[in-house]
Amino acid sequence: MAHCKHWHNGVCKDCRKNCPIKKKLAAKAAKKAERLARETELAASGGPGGAVDVSTEVLRLASAAAGEKKKKQNAAATGGDKGSLSVPAAAPLPDDGTTAELREDSLMEALVHGKRVAGFARELFRATQALHGLDALWGGVLDWAALLHDVGWVEGQRAHHKRSARMIRQNLVPGQDVPAELRAYAALVARYHRRRDPSRRQRRFAALDATEQRAVRQLAALLRLADALDYSHTGAIGKLEARLDGDTLVVKVKSALGCSAELHRLESKAELFRQVYEKEVRWQCKGQGRA
Repeated sequence: MAHCKHWHNGVCKDCRKNCPIKKKLAAKAAKKAERLARETELAASGGPGGAVDVSTEVLRLASAAAGEKKKKQNAAATGGDKGSLSVPAAAPLPDDGTTAELREDSLMEALVHGKRVAGFARELFRATQALHGLDALWGGVLDWAALLHDVGWVEGQRAHHKRSARMIRQNLVPGQDVPAELRAYAALVARYHRRRDPSRRQRRFAALDATEQRAVRQLAALLRLADALDYSHTGAIGKLEARLDGDTLVVKVKSALGCSAELHRLESKAELFRQVYEKEVRWQCKGQGRA
């Protein structure tokens, strides 16, 4: 962008608010402030706990993740320490200026959203324990799938669920080291957070045994509900309580911002839950902006 005719020593003295340079600097400052706010939210929210603790130690900020990625790339280029773990050759966030910055922003947004979804998923997992009967290891699978289900957004919205699954399966998410024994399952659960239901016509799902297929379907159904509860990516729902009441899963939410978009989405994403668990879903909303 060319400087305006009044530009002098880094200051536009005359054209004031209409100065294109000034607008560009203001937009850059606003973007930086937004990123810092998201980093603060992620750091302050603490670890979600549960079966596998996806804690603050694991949920590093995107800025730290970018530095860690560079260290791993340098180690891989120089051969690294003989005792260190191998590093995947591919990296999802290339150092190519603006593109890298946009992808880091997308990753941060996906992790902040995923952190909230993981908390909701854990509460739903607890509330439906009597139905699915899954152990803590499967709870860990759901934790990781919920946290990372949207990381495929670094390449855009279209088919991001498939890219998320690939990135989890190949352990390509910067700063997130998914345990090797959980990756294949977490990738499948994340892949089914939207679009098609799990099906034996799909190669990776068909490769599982009957017990594993059943568990993946059960967790995918819970993840869809949890994802719907942060549909706007704004943290509109601050608290979630869920319980079984006969043939119904009762979901109580609190929101000071209004959550009509989330609860509308919950209705549309509850179909897999109804099929898998043979239960209905009923929601209750308390707080300002009641849906």
